[in-house]
Amino acid sequence: MKRRALDDMNCSVARTLDVVGDPWTLLIVRDALFGISRFDDFRRRLDIPRTTLSSRLTTLVDHDVMERRQYEKTPIRHEYILTTKGRALHPIVIAMLRWGDTWSTLREPPITLVDADNGAEIDPIYIDRNTGKPLAELNIEHRQN
Repeated sequence: MKRRALDDMNCSVARTLDVVGDPWTLLIVRDALFGISRFDDFRRRLDIPRTTLSSRLTTLVDHDVMERRQYEKTPIRHEYILTTKGRALHPIVIAMLRWGDTWSTLREPPITLVDADNGAEIDPIYIDRNTGKPLAELNIEHRQN
């Protein structure tokens, strides 16, 4: 059954989900953020059917989340590179990873986030740019625009 498009809703969350709300799509983005770019590597790593992977990559390219680039002429092969728009999903993927580390049924987190420059573990939080306070400490309300 095909799901209903959400792109007509006046909601930023709904419109984001319309592009990346499919579980396979976010897993592709996750792997791209961690350096995967080639079709066969996505397929192998995710154990995803070829048609599903092709469909999700097409959606990501159509929405300018990824760019398709040819890297081989014979046979013709392409890689999928995150655009600026795609790289902007990094905090979302990290937030989901941290949520899963805390609330899933895994005994312990399967990966550790580290600073690539020095190898030190990191513990990311979201902060308000204006005050520097962690969002978890703020009493946030929503104002309809």
